[in-house]
Amino acid sequence: MPAWRALSQTVRAALGLSPIIPVLTLAGVCLVVMAASNGGYFPTDWYPAALFMLGLLVVAALAVPRSRPPSRAVHLGLALLAGYAAWSCLSIAWAAQKGDAWDGANRTAFYAVVFALFALWPVRARPAAVLVGAVALLIAAIGLVELLRAAGAADPSYYFIDGRFARPIGYANADAALWSSAFWPCVILGSRRETSPALRAVLAGAAVLLAGLALMGQSRGWLFALPVVAVVYLLVTPRRVRTVLTTLLVLAGTGVTIPSTLAVYDKTGRPLADAMSSAAATIVSAAVVTGALAGLAGIGDRRYRVSPAAGRRAAAALATAGAVAFVIGAVVYVGARGSPFTDIAHAWNQFKTHPTPHGGSSRLGRLGSNRYDFWRVAWGRFRAQPVRGIGADNFQEAYLRLGHSREQPRYPHSVELRTLSQTGIVGAALLAAALTAALCAALRGIRRRRGVGAAAAASGVVTFGYWLVHGSVDWFWEFPALGALAFAVLGMAAGLAPRGARPPRGPGRAAVHRRVPAVAAVVVALVVAASFAGPWLSERYVSQAERVWPAHPARALENLDSAAALDPLSAHPKLVAASIALRLGRRRDAERYFRQALDRDPGDSYSRLELGALAIDSGRRSEGVALLASAHRLDPRDQIVSAALSRARRGGAIDIAAMNQRILTRARRLGR
Repeated sequence: MPAWRALSQTVRAALGLSPIIPVLTLAGVCLVVMAASNGGYFPTDWYPAALFMLGLLVVAALAVPRSRPPSRAVHLGLALLAGYAAWSCLSIAWAAQKGDAWDGANRTAFYAVVFALFALWPVRARPAAVLVGAVALLIAAIGLVELLRAAGAADPSYYFIDGRFARPIGYANADAALWSSAFWPCVILGSRRETSPALRAVLAGAAVLLAGLALMGQSRGWLFALPVVAVVYLLVTPRRVRTVLTTLLVLAGTGVTIPSTLAVYDKTGRPLADAMSSAAATIVSAAVVTGALAGLAGIGDRRYRVSPAAGRRAAAALATAGAVAFVIGAVVYVGARGSPFTDIAHAWNQFKTHPTPHGGSSRLGRLGSNRYDFWRVAWGRFRAQPVRGIGADNFQEAYLRLGHSREQPRYPHSVELRTLSQTGIVGAALLAAALTAALCAALRGIRRRRGVGAAAAASGVVTFGYWLVHGSVDWFWEFPALGALAFAVLGMAAGLAPRGARPPRGPGRAAVHRRVPAVAAVVVALVVAASFAGPWLSERYVSQAERVWPAHPARALENLDSAAALDPLSAHPKLVAASIALRLGRRRDAERYFRQALDRDPGDSYSRLELGALAIDSGRRSEGVALLASAHRLDPRDQIVSAALSRARRGGAIDIAAMNQRILTRARRLGR
């Protein structure tokens, strides 16, 4: 039989057993495209993906039969996750930054849509494994392209931020998380006997590539997450002997790349280009060699089967070797450094009190940052509003007012503290219960499946676990590519749990049972689609206005009026309109737009700063000083605000153009 005919028959058989596969394939492609598009960070990137996923869910609900319903744990997890999205939406009512709260609620609804799409319909083991593996390999392909482009650039500094590899997402920690999210499925699926030797070679090589890219991100949160996730990995992954052996092979290949991957840190100019070329060559070579060895091992694995007794002896030998290595390492550590608790206390003190230093060969061993201060403010907001929270994605203005550092973080850098501070005990209980139910279903999928089915479910649990652990010390909830990928693989793992048989129904009753859920799904989908579409179209109008205003200012302001109408909660369109009016010399219009922005977001210090400067410039000094003083109260550590207020109180003039240039320069430096 020709190969194409055999492949065609295989595809038809898979579609017959898992008709949802074409829909999930499109969803997987969407996840990969979003990952390559700044990690889906910007609204113009993730809102179209959310609408696309919602459309796929509606198509699946109307056209794809569910021969067997998912487990009760899946239904419970989805209901609770949808409840958390609804609670986040309700938080708009008491949020100070209502536009940001709307975005935060929509992002949560997006994750619920993705989980539902991957969890509700039955998928056979092999198609599930193929889909998870394909997404992981496509992410590895993105990494390879970025690596080779950086290595071939005369000046690779575009690919780096603060000396760390940060493409395609633009935030080094999020890039490390993207590569690591694909790393675990590559290792788990690459260790299976059911996987062909050639594919095992590709998966193992991809794992080395992904690990090397993650190392170049120099993410300390990634380093913190690794040992925790490694424990989860060893606990939930079936066939631990072959999994551990494959992991050791991948780690050996990765170890070869460490000197060159770390050497790119904090370099510029020609030294960076040379170091990047060397690192890329080393990573690709190590990936190829590791892949070849994994392929040869796969051939041997196919030809020679180990007896159960030999497998148990190998497992015991590995466990003994691991225990011996741990004891030796502990003895050496204590002999060299004394009590580990002293080092832990020192590291915690450094983490709390010292900002991150720059320079040196690596930042992985240095713990200073302002995260502790972010967490302090988030915890304080939770204590102030313990039941309902301060509103989804409402953190920045609280930090500007209460923080100690000069950073301007938009998010608390912790999924747990984000949930507690912004949605309170109610939101935290809903989300925790949803994740518990989903993980219970996923663990049943691992236990009750065999072969690649168990491996696919384990890949989902470990990948989601990595996202959750690393996200405990970073702001990954706000990167939709990372969050959607995590909830997709969790949904896939939960959907692999055993399903009950659908009870028989009469013809009339069956039609009713099909019609009612379909109608309800369409109604809910229309509401959610409207919630997604408004902010997305608004951001599109804002982007168009920013592009065309130098040549077509009237059209730009019309676009911004449309943007403000489509997103009536956000101050962003009004702020952009005010900025354009200032550049056009239309100060009266700028003042009007700034006041409208302030009506939408009364806690915005920037609008008060600009209004104060405009009032001073117009001769209304007392009003201007009052506005600048209120801006200073809202952001007491902002040097630009402090300088403007000091000058105004001394009776001096404020150069608005120079002030705004300083704000623009600072914004470009701070990035996200």
